[in-house]
Amino acid sequence: MIATHTFPYRVRVTVLVLFTIMSAIVTEACVREEDISLEQRAYQLSGELMCPVCDGQTIDGSNAQIAVDMRLKVTNLLQEGNTNAEILDYFSDRYGEEILAAPTGKGFNMLAWIFPALIVTAALGIALYTIKHMKSSVLNNEPKSSSTGNISIKHTDLSEYLDRVDKDLGIKKDSTIQAKQEKEDEEEN
Repeated sequence: MIATHTFPYRVRVTVLVLFTIMSAIVTEACVREEDISLEQRAYQLSGELMCPVCDGQTIDGSNAQIAVDMRLKVTNLLQEGNTNAEILDYFSDRYGEEILAAPTGKGFNMLAWIFPALIVTAALGIALYTIKHMKSSVLNNEPKSSSTGNISIKHTDLSEYLDRVDKDLGIKKDSTIQAKQEKEDEEEN
């Protein structure tokens, strides 16, 4: 049998968490505001601002006149040299925080960022826990085997089932009926 080497559970979880954190840091650090063109930044900001008159639509997907005007204002503010954060602040000052497609990471809104991560972590933990206990329950419930010579026989009570099959096939009489008949024959003698 080939032995497979597995890392302890805690090591695997630690590596997974570190990998996730590093992936988030690397992907965030890859794209900087200065590295993309003004048109790309305008498109990105248009996806982060909600249309005030459309339900659940950002200004990049809306054809309402106010959305068109807001896209033009974003382009003008970018050409003036404003940063993305300054532009988002400009619109949130005029329309309120509801204009932002994603909640800010401050105060009560922080739960909107933390809660999904907690749910995913809990779901993974429950799944791993369930899988671990399913494996151990399968191993514990497996019938024990003993070896008699070269043949391995599992200790399961199939005799009742096999007797019933034999009786149904007409090969053998029911053992309980046969035992009763033998007992009655002995009593008669």
